[in-house]
Amino acid sequence: MRSSVGHIWLTTLLLLGLGACSPQTRVTPAATQSATPVQITVAPTNTPANQPFTCADLDAAWAANDWSNVLHILQGLQKTQPSCGTEPLHAKEYAAHFNYATALEVGGQRSKSIEEYRAALAINMHGREALNALTRLNALPTLPPPDCHPTVVPPYSATPGDFVTVSERGFTLKAEPFYLRGFNYFPRHAPWEAFLTSADMTEVAQELDLIANTRFNTLRIALWYDPLFTCEPKDAVPNAAGFAKLDALIKLARERNLKLIVALNDLPDFYYRPLYKDYTRYDAQTAFIVSRYRGEPTILAWDLRNEPDLDYGADGRPAVASSEAVTKWLTHVAEIVRQNDHRHLITIGWWGDATTANEIVDFLSFHHWTDAAKLAQRIDTLLATSSKPIVLEEVGYPAWNQNSEASQAKLLQEVLSAAERGGVAGWLIWTAFDFVPPPGQTASQEYFFGVWRTDLTAKPALTVQPLRVRP
Repeated sequence: MRSSVGHIWLTTLLLLGLGACSPQTRVTPAATQSATPVQITVAPTNTPANQPFTCADLDAAWAANDWSNVLHILQGLQKTQPSCGTEPLHAKEYAAHFNYATALEVGGQRSKSIEEYRAALAINMHGREALNALTRLNALPTLPPPDCHPTVVPPYSATPGDFVTVSERGFTLKAEPFYLRGFNYFPRHAPWEAFLTSADMTEVAQELDLIANTRFNTLRIALWYDPLFTCEPKDAVPNAAGFAKLDALIKLARERNLKLIVALNDLPDFYYRPLYKDYTRYDAQTAFIVSRYRGEPTILAWDLRNEPDLDYGADGRPAVASSEAVTKWLTHVAEIVRQNDHRHLITIGWWGDATTANEIVDFLSFHHWTDAAKLAQRIDTLLATSSKPIVLEEVGYPAWNQNSEASQAKLLQEVLSAAERGGVAGWLIWTAFDFVPPPGQTASQEYFFGVWRTDLTAKPALTVQPLRVRP
């Protein structure tokens, strides 16, 4: 899943080397540096106090690794503008605090470096670089007690209907083959963390109408647990407002004959109560969710975790756990799901090798971000390794900057045609809609993977096979 938090490390690592408008020298993490102290320039900017700062001032200070001055300039710039170049200033501020902290740590100033790492964390509480550094230094700040506002959550009443089942290498619904054609879905004004906190259900209904009217049949959604529960996590005390939105979404999907793959354990904590060590945090919550909806046929499957192989360092990304810990946890969560819900299918949304933990899932799911030729090779390998249905669960391309909407359409046609020729049991595009950046946030390519624009007009992708709007 491409997300503002789930993939924030990628954006941030890029930012660590960016000035206002162009790439500059980056301070690398302390663990990879030599012992030579880094000299820090702390002199104030040459810009007179009564003269506004400029992005050029920021670029110059950034190029000099003058982090104290960078932060001083950023404070001045934030009074008059939200960004320099494509990155918002608050993201640059996070990167500047992290770079400053790294340099201070290499220079032997541990206490001051911890202050700067914590300052970075105060700007982005999910910043994996700062969290990793503070964990390594045994200096994570203490979390305040969670808010506790118990609310009455009405019981969920499922509508009787037919469940999707596995039939050899495919799926069946009402004794007929069921081929998955659909999208990973977030509302265009409430993606990622905002999904279950601020989604407008009237807009959601409008968006699902567009999807259903073009004859797509499946959506994949991701559940971040924080908006769904209150009080101590181990108590699994449900939050009425969060579940009201989830109940409403399921109802809207059911009314439009859309099936749902529901990804559990999205946007987890890897540091204070680590997902793969502190089982208590999520076990009761997962059991509550799957028990609540176990009778709902609109739900096609539970996806135990989005891209868990990235958590142990696939693609060279920072690891937060070992592959053994991740596999053990997935087996454990699968047992919890099956104990509480024997009707729904189970899958795992792998970034890479979908045959990992093959024995605990009902069908294989994998994500693909490169070309059609490589996709065909991956499908062939999976077909040779497993007899279970295979779903291309995430695939997409942004229509952004040099990649035009026409190019997006061409790439999608090629990759989805290869998927269908290759023998998958279905595919889900990332994403249905472009997203509207929140106030103060500068748009990036992550906001432009949709096949509908934010004004709900269709992009060229919907006019080509196999995405062509159907009668």
